[in-house]
Amino acid sequence: MDAMISDPSLAMSVERAFEKQPLAGTLDQVTPRSVVIAVVLSIVFGFVSLKLQMTAGVLPSLNMPITVLSYIFLKWFVGLLRTCGLPAPPCTRQETVLIVTTVITVGNLAITGGFALYITSMTSVVATSLGEEHPDPKNIVDNFPTGQWMLFLFLVGLMGIFTSVPLNQVMILDYRLLFPTGTAQAHLINSFHTPQGAYLAKMQVASIFKFFIGSFSWAAFSWLYTAGKDCGFSSFPLFGLELYKHRFFFDFSATYIGVGMMVPPMVNISFLSGGMVSWGILFPFLESKNGIWYNASPTSLSGLNGYKIFITVALIVTDGLYTLIMLLITAYNDYRLKRQETDSVVANYLKRHPSLNYDDRKRIEVFLENRIPVSIPVVGYIICATICAVIIPNLFSQISFYHVITIYTIIPMAAVTNTYVAGLTDWNVAYTYAKFTIFIVAAWVAKPGAIVAGLVACGIVVTSLYISSLTTMDIKTGYMTLTSQRAMVFMQIVGITIGSVITPCIFRAFQRSGKAHVPIGSADSAYPCPYAGLYRAIGMIGSAGVDALPKHCLKFCFAAACFAIAINTISLLSQRKGWAIQAYIPSVTVFALPFTIGSAVGIDLCIGSVVMFIWTKMNVQSAVLLSAAVASGLMCGEGLFTFPSALLSLYSVEPPMCMKFIHSGKQVDLTESFFRNMGTPTKP
Repeated sequence: MDAMISDPSLAMSVERAFEKQPLAGTLDQVTPRSVVIAVVLSIVFGFVSLKLQMTAGVLPSLNMPITVLSYIFLKWFVGLLRTCGLPAPPCTRQETVLIVTTVITVGNLAITGGFALYITSMTSVVATSLGEEHPDPKNIVDNFPTGQWMLFLFLVGLMGIFTSVPLNQVMILDYRLLFPTGTAQAHLINSFHTPQGAYLAKMQVASIFKFFIGSFSWAAFSWLYTAGKDCGFSSFPLFGLELYKHRFFFDFSATYIGVGMMVPPMVNISFLSGGMVSWGILFPFLESKNGIWYNASPTSLSGLNGYKIFITVALIVTDGLYTLIMLLITAYNDYRLKRQETDSVVANYLKRHPSLNYDDRKRIEVFLENRIPVSIPVVGYIICATICAVIIPNLFSQISFYHVITIYTIIPMAAVTNTYVAGLTDWNVAYTYAKFTIFIVAAWVAKPGAIVAGLVACGIVVTSLYISSLTTMDIKTGYMTLTSQRAMVFMQIVGITIGSVITPCIFRAFQRSGKAHVPIGSADSAYPCPYAGLYRAIGMIGSAGVDALPKHCLKFCFAAACFAIAINTISLLSQRKGWAIQAYIPSVTVFALPFTIGSAVGIDLCIGSVVMFIWTKMNVQSAVLLSAAVASGLMCGEGLFTFPSALLSLYSVEPPMCMKFIHSGKQVDLTESFFRNMGTPTKP
C-alpha cells in the first residue's frame, strides 16, 4: 500500500496495455465455448444459490467466485481444445465477462424467483405454521405447474432487463457511478488478461493478489469461529455490548472496507449518520412506546418493525421520485441540445468532457458505439408489460390485470433509485420495495385471495428491480473491459432464459429429495425457507388494511418524506448556486439504508475512508494508482471464500468453534462453573 511510484512511465493506462490486442466485434465476442461454459456454471451456481437460500435464508454474494471460476473454466477449455488438436484462439477478457454476466443473471433469477420466499409463502404449510388453521383456499397455492412457473419467471426476468437498458448510460456515464462490485470484477478480469510488459498493470495485479490472499485467509480464519448464532468476528462488540444491541459494532468485513475505499467519503458518512439517527435516537424512542402505541412483537409489522420498514420506504420512495423528476427534466433539456448538434454521439460526449484520461475516452468510445437505442427497450418493455398484464392474471386469478399494469407503471421509477443506490453503495433495496408492495397490494385487494395477490406482486417487483440494478452493475464491468453492451444484454437475456428453465427444475428436485411428511417450508424440513413466514405475515397484515400498522406510523412516514424533499431541495439549490455546503449534504437513500440493517456496514465503510485518507496523506500518487486494485483485492478475497463456505454448508460441515461475548457477572460465573464441571482430560 505504501509503494513508492516516482517513475512517470508507471502511469501507463490499463487500456494502453491492451492496445495491441484486436477488439472483436459484437457477434465475435459471443463465442460457442463461452455459451457452453456459461450454461454449465449456471446450473452449478443456480443449485448452490437456491439451496443456500432455502436452508440458511441468507445468501452471500457469489460474484467473485463466479468471476474466478469463469476464467479458470475458460482457460481450461481452451487448453482442452488445443490438446485435442482443435483450433482454439486465446481467451479474451470480453469472453470472460460474457460468461460472468450470464451466470450472475441466472443466479439472480434463482435468488429472486421466490422459491424460498414468496412461492413457499403461498403454501398451506407456511399458512398453518402462522396459525391459520383453516386458511381460505384462495389464499393458498400448493401445486403450481412447473411450466407455468417457467413462463412467469421468464416474463418478470425479461422485464428486469428491459428496465435496466435505458439506465445503463445514465448511471455509468452521466452519473459516473462506481458500482463497487462491478468495478472490482473488472479490475480482477483485467488483471487475469493483462499482457506482459505493462509495468503499472503488473503492480496493480500484484496489489490485487496480495490483498486477495490476505482477505481470503482472514475470511477462512474468521469462519472457524462462527459455529452458532451471533458467533465470530462478524459479531464483535468493539464498542461494548450495550451499543452492540443497537447494531453499533465492527464486523471485520474486508469487503465493505474495500467498498469504503472506493466510494466517496460523503456516501460513507451518510450511511453512518443514518445508523446513528435511527438506531441511536429514533428506534430507542419508539421502543419506549411499547405498550402505549403498540403491543405486538418487535419483529411484527404491527410493532417496531412496522416503523422501521415504512419509514425506510418513505425515505427511499420520496428520494426516488425526486430524482426521477430531476432526471426527466435533465433528459428533456439534453434532448433539445442534441437536436441542434451535428457531430456524432461519441464526439459530442468527448467534447463536453475534455479532461478525460485515455482509459475513460477509450471506454466511452466503445460503450457509445455499441449502445442500444432507447426506443428498443422502451418498446420491448411496453409490449412485455402488456403480455404480463394478460398472462399473469391467468396464472394467478387472485391478481387483476390493472394491478399488474399499475406495478409495471411504477417499476421504472423505483428502478432509478434502486440502481442509483446500488451504484453508490453496492446495496440493493429491491426487497424493501417488495415488502412494501405486499402490504399495499394486499390492502388494495382486501378480499379472499389478497395474500396471494400481494405475494405475486412482490415477485414481480423484486425480480424486476433486483435484476435491473445488478445487470447495470454487470454492464459497468463490461464498460471497464471494452465488452460490447449489445453482447452483454444478449447474454443477460440468455441467462434469463436458462434461469427460468433450470430454477423450477432444481426446486422440484429439492421437493422430491425431501421427506414426504416434512415438506419444504416446514420448520423440521431440510429446506425450511426461514423468511417465507415473514412474507406471508406481511400479506396477512396488509389484507387487514392500514389500521394494522402501529400508531402514528403514517405520521412518521410523512415526516420522513418531508425530510427527503428538504434535503434534495437544499442539495439542488447548493449545486445551482455553487454553495460550499453541497459537498456535505447526505444522500437520502443511503441515509435510509441503515434503518433496517444497522450501522455495522457504515462503520466498515468509514474505516475504508479513513484508510484512504491516511494513505493519500502518506503518498498521494501511490493511493491514486493502486487504491482501486487494493480495494478490489479485499473484496475479491472475502467474496471468493463464500464458495468453499457454501460447499461446506451444503455438506453440513459446521465451523469447529463459536466465539461469543457476554456481559460480565452472573453469566460469567455460570460459564466458569460449566467448564469446571466438564473435568480435565487425563493424559494417555
